[in-house]
Amino acid sequence: MKKIVFAVLTSIILTSCFGFYDYEVETIIDDYEVLWIDVHESRSLKKGETLIPAFVFATGYNSKYIYSKQHPLLENSKEKINISITNYYIIERTKSIFQDKPIFGPFNKTEFEKKCQELAIKKPEFNLTFSTEF
Repeated sequence: MKKIVFAVLTSIILTSCFGFYDYEVETIIDDYEVLWIDVHESRSLKKGETLIPAFVFATGYNSKYIYSKQHPLLENSKEKINISITNYYIIERTKSIFQDKPIFGPFNKTEFEKKCQELAIKKPEFNLTFSTEF
């Protein structure tokens, strides 16, 4: 009887700890991806490592750059999005497995538009968007 109880408890513990989390991954291009694990609010942009922290809600790219919009999380929170602030980022694409080229930002909209002009990014389109309501 003790062996059966032990086996049942061990099964419950193991299945509750491994492989039963929720996540979603969207590939932008190459090795660049937007993903969240466990909670939607953790959505960030990664290339092996986090390049833009949560909460990334829009992104797009051209032949040389990836650009994204991000609402930061509220201070001392892992799940509350501050939708009153929008940060913009520009990442110079690389074929390397590590991000060895510049990441520009965070910018406000005016600063982002100015940096786009500097980098010759014409009419950046954010064609991959994510909801801020869950």
